[in-house]
Amino acid sequence: MHLDALLTGQPSDVLTRTLELSRAERKALAPELLAAFKDSSEFVEIEPNTYGARNPLKGQQAATALWAVLPAGDPLLRRLWIASPTILERVLQDRPLAERKTIALRMIGHQTAWEAIRRMTLDGDLEPIRTPDYYSGWFRWAGRFGGKPLAERLRTEPEALTELWELLELEGNGDASFAAFDKYVRDEDKWSTALLELTTTGDVDRTRLLDLTLDILARDFAAFRAQWYSALHETLAPTPDERAAAQNRYARLCGSGLPRTVSFAVKALSLVDKQGNLDDEIALQHLPAAAAGRGAATAKLALKLTTRIADRRPELTDLANEVFEAALTHEASDVRALATARLGVTPDAPAAIAAAEYPEPVRPPWAQRTMLTIPLDIPDTPAAVAEALSSLLADPDQADLLLAALDGAHRVADELKDALKPLVKRATKITGEKYPAAVPHLIATLVLGFSGRDVAHPPQVDGWRRPLHHRVTALLEGNARPVSAATHQGGWLDPVVFVTRMLEHPEAPEDDVVDAQLRLAPDTRPEALTLAAKLTGPHADTIRYALGGPAIDDTGWTALAAARARHPESADPAAALHGNPGPPITWTAKVGPTDYGVTSLDVEQQPEVVAPKTPWLGIRFDETDHQWLGFTECHEAVSSPYDRDHLEAAVAGNLFYNDYEVGYPVEKAALPPFLDSPSIPGHPGTTLIATTLVLKRATSAQLGTDAALTLLDRRMLGPRALGEALGIFGPHLVPTRLASRLSVIANEHPIAILSTVDALLPKLEPSHRGIFALLELAADLVDRGAGTISAETKDWLTGFKGSSKAAKAASRLGR
Repeated sequence: MHLDALLTGQPSDVLTRTLELSRAERKALAPELLAAFKDSSEFVEIEPNTYGARNPLKGQQAATALWAVLPAGDPLLRRLWIASPTILERVLQDRPLAERKTIALRMIGHQTAWEAIRRMTLDGDLEPIRTPDYYSGWFRWAGRFGGKPLAERLRTEPEALTELWELLELEGNGDASFAAFDKYVRDEDKWSTALLELTTTGDVDRTRLLDLTLDILARDFAAFRAQWYSALHETLAPTPDERAAAQNRYARLCGSGLPRTVSFAVKALSLVDKQGNLDDEIALQHLPAAAAGRGAATAKLALKLTTRIADRRPELTDLANEVFEAALTHEASDVRALATARLGVTPDAPAAIAAAEYPEPVRPPWAQRTMLTIPLDIPDTPAAVAEALSSLLADPDQADLLLAALDGAHRVADELKDALKPLVKRATKITGEKYPAAVPHLIATLVLGFSGRDVAHPPQVDGWRRPLHHRVTALLEGNARPVSAATHQGGWLDPVVFVTRMLEHPEAPEDDVVDAQLRLAPDTRPEALTLAAKLTGPHADTIRYALGGPAIDDTGWTALAAARARHPESADPAAALHGNPGPPITWTAKVGPTDYGVTSLDVEQQPEVVAPKTPWLGIRFDETDHQWLGFTECHEAVSSPYDRDHLEAAVAGNLFYNDYEVGYPVEKAALPPFLDSPSIPGHPGTTLIATTLVLKRATSAQLGTDAALTLLDRRMLGPRALGEALGIFGPHLVPTRLASRLSVIANEHPIAILSTVDALLPKLEPSHRGIFALLELAADLVDRGAGTISAETKDWLTGFKGSSKAAKAASRLGR
């Protein structure tokens, strides 16, 4: 059958015609169908600024036909459209039983496929499938509300109430969990509401469900998901007898690693106690974990329960004292105070804090900075270059390694072919992707080119990728003149080394000279200028000017790059070239709503950068790029170290905006330099570190904490500057979260953190939720001898009234 005759009408018609063909006829059509599908599905610009598939209808028709043509194991099946569950069911019915399951396992993650596969399983036409994707399908099914409450739909869906027990046992992931689903739907559409109704009507065994919730809580699911089960348990309203029967299980939950589960367990034991059914000895055996764990409210409740038990049963005093002794180690001072009062002991005096001074360092003027601190480790053998490129293919966010690998590849270019053979398959896969990220694609191109493969060289582009594209192209063409190869970490180039290279290659390409000038360190410039007196060639005067020599008349790209190198803190390289660099760039930061109502962190500079129209001057800009650049932009800084402040500002804003656990790992773009080659941060860098300390994302917070510790060790971070940076977040700051991170730093730098909190507190409102955590941290540090608070903070403390936790902590701090 001719392809045009096959691909007409609705997908169901196409499938009917395809199934009428013999297996041999279908196989013969496969190449044409694949070509038709790929051509029709290609993502193109349909009209200006409007993108989509070239021919969606024909693509769907070809996809439908391919379902009946391709082998069951073909990975392309996962990418094909499924017009309806009926079509997939017809396709599966046409296949042998073994192939049906193979296809079903591949497609179970698609909702339309899920419905067809489940129906066939219930009819006995397919072996049951119980994979995570299958169970996730239940949540997608529940999300298709259909105007009926979830409980009613579960009653009418075949075998739903039977599979429900399997589903309840699973933690799930992402949106495919009970907790995530119930968070965003109406009450009548929640699983918890449906389960409550179904237990009331007897469709679901209530006793079994109560037991299951406690089983799940003992498994330490993720906190968010575990909380759904504890809430469900309470929603089912256990009777006094049911609670009494479950008290041993409640007691064991006191040792959970989840603070909210511990809180649930202690509250449940307290209810059992008030109902007169508590097994006192069992409770006391497990309450020490609750008394010592996180959460002051839970610990106090555990101590209160212990006190009631000890008062009515003096013979259990020894067991009760174990609970109070455990509370002596609690992080909250009021919990410790309750325990010491009950035990009648005097708490050990806190360890004395050694005197230490923490200056508020300011970055020295540009010309006095030291940037050449850690030399780049250049791989100088084919095996070492291959290892570096392999590491970059796995994780391209290793900026210094990329620069070292490029230099190493130049040194052993003629010997790389055999060493790179093991990387060819991975590189081919990356270059074959439809939308590869820019830097991995560049590395893969280099690997394939040196391996003897025929690859398209990187195109000439403007912006931060310009020098990288130029260097890779020159390496592949065999005419590289790496006068700009970095010599030190951070992308810096020793000026003396640069001039020495230019003496050997006076006719170096303009791209290389510009790249080199945009990474010249301030160190050794006088020595380099002296050596540059010997330079000849078209770039000699420009290079001497970049290093501090006489003015030049040239106004071209290399001249502007030289002006940027000579005055890297100027906002206008063109004006600097004419002897008017203007005032150095300064920075401010603020948190507030955007024009779209979204809260954002904006770290802005004054005056604004004036970027002359050139291919690249080491000045960050946000113009649209046609290629996917990846998430982190770390290589932008490597393309010019002068851009570091701009990059830190952008990363801080991005982290704040994308503060969720699976957010883009942009922290890798700017924080590692503080660990690898510490230096005094500017305003953007301090703001970046402060941002990481207030985030929900643990990975960013850990990296920021490490950066703060490293800089405080070297007295490179001002404690009060950090506090003022934290104050920028104002009402958006979560004090309980921040206090735990500052406590970690305070273990090594208590005096510094007291100064940080002292600078931060007056910038917050006394009514700020959770402010007690910062007040208690400061009070603990003062008690330990870390110093005193400022008069401004003492005046701010007068705003606390009453007997709240915050007011008590404020009173203690102000004493």
